[in-house]
Amino acid sequence: MLHFSCDLCGQPLRDSRFVARVEVFPAFDPDEITEEDLDVDHLQDIAELIEHSEITGQPIKDDCDVCRLRFDLCRECRKRYLDDPLGREAFRRVKFSQN
Repeated sequence: MLHFSCDLCGQPLRDSRFVARVEVFPAFDPDEITEEDLDVDHLQDIAELIEHSEITGQPIKDDCDVCRLRFDLCRECRKRYLDDPLGREAFRRVKFSQN
């Protein structure tokens, strides 16, 4: 039997749960080559990416890939998510000291 919990508050979900799906993708054609792209030498950038990947063991990530996210939410967190899906209000409430 599958057990679900809210991805925001961690509360166990029983009969009513809500699913939020988010998809992030480029709003431009990443395969389109412009005249400006041809004028720039990207050899150093590529060498740095390969070196970083070899040192960290992490694969090279393309920021043009589609990213799909799925969240299970309880009724209360669903409302909070719909009221502020980007978390702008939560960010505004954070106060930093004047150091």
